[in-house]
Amino acid sequence: MPTNLPPECTVLEKRYLEARSTSEKIKALQQYLGAIPKHKGTERLCARLKTRLARLRLAEEEAKRRRGSSYLASRYTVKKEGAAQVVLLGLTGSGKSSILTILTSAKPEIYGYPFTTTTPTPGMMAYEDIQLQLVEAPALFAGASEGGGWGPGVLGLARNADGLMLVIDLSALDPCLQLETLIDELSKSHITIVEQRGKVEIERKEAGGIQVVSLSKLNVPVHEVKHLLRKMKIANAVVRIRGDVELDDVAQALFHKTVYKPTIVLANKIDVAGAEGKLRTLRTAFSHLTIIAVSALLKQGVENVPQRIFEALKILRVYTKRPRQPPAEKPMIMQEQSTIGDAAKMIHKDFYKDFKYARLWGSSMYPGERVGLNRVLQDKDVLEIRV
Repeated sequence: MPTNLPPECTVLEKRYLEARSTSEKIKALQQYLGAIPKHKGTERLCARLKTRLARLRLAEEEAKRRRGSSYLASRYTVKKEGAAQVVLLGLTGSGKSSILTILTSAKPEIYGYPFTTTTPTPGMMAYEDIQLQLVEAPALFAGASEGGGWGPGVLGLARNADGLMLVIDLSALDPCLQLETLIDELSKSHITIVEQRGKVEIERKEAGGIQVVSLSKLNVPVHEVKHLLRKMKIANAVVRIRGDVELDDVAQALFHKTVYKPTIVLANKIDVAGAEGKLRTLRTAFSHLTIIAVSALLKQGVENVPQRIFEALKILRVYTKRPRQPPAEKPMIMQEQSTIGDAAKMIHKDFYKDFKYARLWGSSMYPGERVGLNRVLQDKDVLEIRV
């Protein structure tokens, strides 16, 4: 079947063929793909170009990895402590250090010139009966993901964190541009702050061919998924697809995993003139994000931050107890929708293997209700497992 490509595609194909660097080739190929009409006659061409694009992205990722150094990795690694680790990100002068000082006992250096923070600074923030670790990262900047300065180290720190707090300066000319810059740099490092509509998991096998398993309505033709994997020299694998997924998402999953990080945005310096109007614009442009107005100078609005972070992380506290004993003072930290079976495995594999029943206080219909492995836990539940 003829492809019937418009003249624009010929120009864009030539631009791609003449591109020299990998990044130029990726950009040109994306433009070429975007200009191709989508119909039956162009399916094979699009599939072939998407495979080529996936290989180029892999080459670019490998080049970035080689440019990295073990020194950077160790310098920007902070050991996790407490119930969760949350990294503060922002452009220079946004007020990250002041916010860290208010929320924790940390004492970062605060001066009046840009890029004061050059290494991660951790501190512990209390929320009710648990501690959350906040880590102030050195300032991000446009192009940080391309390998300049401490950019890769900071983005690596963000990728390893349990959640993020983006700090925006409302006294700046364009707070929206600040947030766009942060989101763009995270995206280029395959970090998203918006929960993905779909997920692809690829498990390579030694035999059995390529199996495509969809746990929801399949939007991607199975034969295209298998064709893509074979083009990438993968003959045996199980591909698990959840939610709304395109072929590009399958290609991305082959080479790098996009990770989702629960995130809140702190719009700092709400006390300055004109800040209220900028805040309204920011909230309109990013209505899908949780944006909290604060003033580090006046310590205004920060009292709500610990609870909002805890809610964003979607974690819960479960207190274990032995028969006829009081609950443990320190809770287990689990993800929302975790079950008693998940808790049993976390305590010890034998608690799951030899499980008979459990008693639950908190979200139960009545105190000490007898429940099974599939019971979903709630925050502050008290759990007693019998084996």
